[in-house]
Amino acid sequence: MRSRAATFGIRYALADAAVRAVRRLEQRLEDVLLEVEGARGVLGPAHGHWRGNAAADNRRRWNEWDWSAQGEEWTESEAWKTGLVEEVLLPVIPQGGTVLEIGPGAGRWSVILARRCGRLGLVDVAQTPLEAAARRLAGADNVDYLLTEGASLSGVGDGAVDAVWSFDVFVHIAPADQAAYLSEIARVLRPGGVAAIHHADGRNRGTLPSRAGWRAPMTVELFAALARERGLTAEAVVRDWSGGRHGLGAYHDAITVLRRPSDAA
Repeated sequence: MRSRAATFGIRYALADAAVRAVRRLEQRLEDVLLEVEGARGVLGPAHGHWRGNAAADNRRRWNEWDWSAQGEEWTESEAWKTGLVEEVLLPVIPQGGTVLEIGPGAGRWSVILARRCGRLGLVDVAQTPLEAAARRLAGADNVDYLLTEGASLSGVGDGAVDAVWSFDVFVHIAPADQAAYLSEIARVLRPGGVAAIHHADGRNRGTLPSRAGWRAPMTVELFAALARERGLTAEAVVRDWSGGRHGLGAYHDAITVLRRPSDAA
């Protein structure tokens, strides 16, 4: 006869397996609803009620992150990064202007932006990555650092920025906060200004599952709709470069290039 402990252990394991199965079913249903809303370009209940990826989550996660690799642990290869810089970042971000980078991490893009622009502002919800970026950019006298509460660019003036760059950041930001950031981007961009924002595009469409990458839900259709509501125009969507040899296919991400129309327009 089994002991009480053994019987309890079996029952506990069965109950735990049942809970996990229910949770997986809930997640699949949630992903289906997110896909429907995303395809329609609607920030509906599934996106609005998304749990996780809040500013507090990001602040804790990135303050606790080991930045000793300077964010290069997310660089697929030198060829991947070189292609992204030469074919996406440099053609989009104007030379000599004022540039804002949202979520610089340890500055893997900031070092390039600082050499290209007249003034560079680095904005983050976490202090630790700002400090890591400052160490990497030591000696650069055209860089400002701004700690925010999240989904806000409160330290940046209206129409004060020529361009905004953000990579590996919006993919981890809750949908409602992405919408709030787009409002702020529309506010701080000068007429004719441009923004290149890397974000998710759908659920589980890549070679890796979205939840494995802590991906917040978004689609190119929804991102463009949110931008349009705030007076921004989606000019282009970038998924790959270097003739398709490199890209964002692992999680099926995208870079949307946005423009604030000029006053003449």
